[in-house]
Parts: sequence; structure tokens; C-alpha cells
Amino acid sequence: METIKPQENQNILDISLQEYGSIEKVFDLLEDNDQFNITQNISVYEDLKVGREAFKKDIVEYYTSRNLKPATELTEEEQFLLDNFSGIDYMIIEDDFIIY
Repeated sequence: METIKPQENQNILDISLQEYGSIEKVFDLLEDNDQFNITQNISVYEDLKVGREAFKKDIVEYYTSRNLKPATELTEEEQFLLDNFSGIDYMIIEDDFIIY
């Protein structure tokens, strides 16, 4: 088994997709890493154990060949914008406020 360091804004589902090609393997990933659970944020300072066989090898190969690391967790800035600048006051007609 090898270890990897998570990237900024990655969660456990992103790691599962990156390393195993599917989020279906998230429970195997959690089993190998007892200190984490599915709702916990991952720290970039903690190593994760990986090494099981990929579930969908073509997806893993795609990410690896392009050096892609999925990171879907919201940044603090994105969360701030969502919390404070959303709703009809900030919509633009025909852009994100569609009238039929």
C-alpha cells in the first residue's frame, strides 16, 4: 500500500474518483484509513493510504495521463459568495434568471 497527500479542496469522494475511478470505492478507502469518515474534511497535512485495484481503470488512466486531481469542495471565498450574494437580487435576466 502506498500513501498520497490530498490536494487543497479535495474530499474523500474526490480521492476515491482519482485513485479508483469511481466513488463506489469510497468505503474501501475509508476502511484503509480508519482516522477518516465520509463527512469529515480532509487535511492536506495528513496522508491517505491507497493501493487497492482500480474499479474503473480507464477513468484512473484519464486522470493520471492529464495530471488531473478532482477537487470539488468549496473554497472559503466560494462559500462566502454563496451565503451572501445569492438570490433574485443578484440574478441577471436571461442569464441566470430565465423568463418564459
